[in-house]
Amino acid sequence: MLFPSNMSVMPGKESAETDESGVTLWWEHHLSHTHAVLWTVILVATVGDILLTMTGLTVGLQEGNVVVRRMLAEFGLAGFWLVKFGAMLWLVAGWRLLSERNATVFLALFAVVTLAVVAYNSVTILQYRGVITTAAVL
Repeated sequence: MLFPSNMSVMPGKESAETDESGVTLWWEHHLSHTHAVLWTVILVATVGDILLTMTGLTVGLQEGNVVVRRMLAEFGLAGFWLVKFGAMLWLVAGWRLLSERNATVFLALFAVVTLAVVAYNSVTILQYRGVITTAAVL
């Protein structure tokens, strides 16, 4: 597919080097302060999600995510780790390929969803263990 010389192959990117075939190359993707904070939140929340998921499975709770549940059923913990690894690859690829603004939104949404999952898992485990009741959450 041919593109005009003034049009980027990757929408949202303002400038790039091109190789001899005219394909846009993105060698540099700077880690802004905002992205560093978002990556930190994502990584900490992901560790929390992994630990809480493993805790929940240990005490007898069922995985809520259909994809993860299926991977656990088919491949055990290896399937769980494969899903987590795939999610991180998807996240890195999205961050790398999107424009600065879109990458910020992408990372922020992933961070919010992961934090929500951690909060939900925490409440579920605490309820299961009888530490809190449903009325206490409301």
